[in-house]
Amino acid sequence: MTPLSPGVATATEQDTPAAPGTLRFRRLWLFSPRADLAILGIPLALTLVAAVASAFLAPDAADNAHRILGWTAQNLLGNATHVILTFLLFGVHRDVLTAAPKQPRNILAGAVAMLAVGAALFFTFYADRSIHTFAVAVIFNVFGMHHTLSQHRGLWSLHGLRGGQEGLSPPSPLERKLQQLYVPLLLSVLLTRIFFVAESAAPGAAAYLDVGQGAVLPWQTLPVLIAVWLGYFLLLFRSVLRSGTASGPKVLYLLGMATATGLALVAPSWGYVMLPGMHGLEYYVLSARMLEPREGDSPRLSQKLIWPAMAVSMLPLFALGVVHGFLLDGPMRGSLGIGGGAQAHPLLRALTSLGFACVLAHYFADAFIFRFRIPSIRQVMLRRLGFTLAPRPASDAR
Repeated sequence: MTPLSPGVATATEQDTPAAPGTLRFRRLWLFSPRADLAILGIPLALTLVAAVASAFLAPDAADNAHRILGWTAQNLLGNATHVILTFLLFGVHRDVLTAAPKQPRNILAGAVAMLAVGAALFFTFYADRSIHTFAVAVIFNVFGMHHTLSQHRGLWSLHGLRGGQEGLSPPSPLERKLQQLYVPLLLSVLLTRIFFVAESAAPGAAAYLDVGQGAVLPWQTLPVLIAVWLGYFLLLFRSVLRSGTASGPKVLYLLGMATATGLALVAPSWGYVMLPGMHGLEYYVLSARMLEPREGDSPRLSQKLIWPAMAVSMLPLFALGVVHGFLLDGPMRGSLGIGGGAQAHPLLRALTSLGFACVLAHYFADAFIFRFRIPSIRQVMLRRLGFTLAPRPASDAR
């Protein structure tokens, strides 16, 4: 999900002035209390339990615990399997595909190109792991991380919209600026950490993702990155909490964002379990909400069949993930960790390459359908998400 405009939040009736730091929860949950809390709580709980357990296990058992949690984040929690839901949405609600002029042609051509290029890229990579290893790492850790952070920013904006519709004050100018800064700043910090900073303080330690990039920055660089992350979130929470009543669900979501990115910064091995798990669960509930029929829709998929249809559409990718779960040796690393098990199995190599190509096609399609700065797309997508449409201030246009 690409970022919504920082101007997506609009205020209706302002709340009675309240003491700074006051939180309100009633009617402000983005999906529901259970769904909003599950998105944050399930990935964090699994990650922390496994991380604590692995600290008391022998090295081999600890690596196995990490592998299982990596597999869970990518498959059960949906980071790798959710990608097909974008195309299910196109089939159920055509207005998402046709919301802007030429969008169907652009999405079709781009998705097919991504499938072809991505499948070829990964097939040759699996045939010989020495071929374009760096390119593969860049694709799924630069583009994958950008995609994940952009979805954070999009849900942040939706929380702002929900608050505005329920009478809370709109985001402050500082919060809007910090929202615009979130993706480029956190992307830079996290990629620097995993690619260019030593994984530990041990002499000669390589980067968390060692793809042959050579000498890296010493581990002592990490406190500088942590200081940037901490300064950003302290400023953000001060901005959100200082002006009267704030949305409790939004504050909880921002805490989840801070926890996931902070964990990826301090302990990438475990942060890269929480981040993809959180991302996949978010996309599940977003897709389920957008697949719901709205007033005036021609019936294509009934309400009770939404989750079964999602499960069936994801089944091939889930099955592929199960196979890799048995073949992968050692812990998974980075966004959509790529194991070596496919090397010895030509058919599995082809299917895996096609699966990762679907992920690239999903990145491309999502970049089009969530362009909320375009009025026609904004109107269609907010309707699909169940939000009451409100006029957008001219000063918020990008």
